Amino acid sequence: MGRIKQSAEKLATGLLRRAGVPEAQLYSRMRRTGQGLFLLSIPFIIPLIILDHASLGVTILLQTVYGVLVCLGVLLAFDEQEKPRR
Repeated sequence: MGRIKQSAEKLATGLLRRAGVPEAQLYSRMRRTGQGLFLLSIPFIIPLIILDHASLGVTILLQTVYGVLVCLGVLLAFDEQEKPRR
C-alpha cells in the first residue's frame, strides 16, 4: 500500500505545483484535496441506491468511479500514524 500512497501523493503534489500552490501549503492542500475527492465520490453511489434497474454497464461504471475516488481520497486525506512503542 505504501507505493500506491506515494504515487497518489506524487501525482497530487505535481498537479498542485502546476496549479501554483506554494511549497509551504502543499501538504495541507493535498489533505484537503483528498477530503474533497472522498466527498465527491458520494454522488456516484447515490444513483445506485435510488435506481433498482440500472443497466450493467452503468452500474459497473458508477461503482468503479466511486471506488477510485474513495481510495484516492482516503490515501490523500488521512495519515498513517504509528503507535508509540512502550
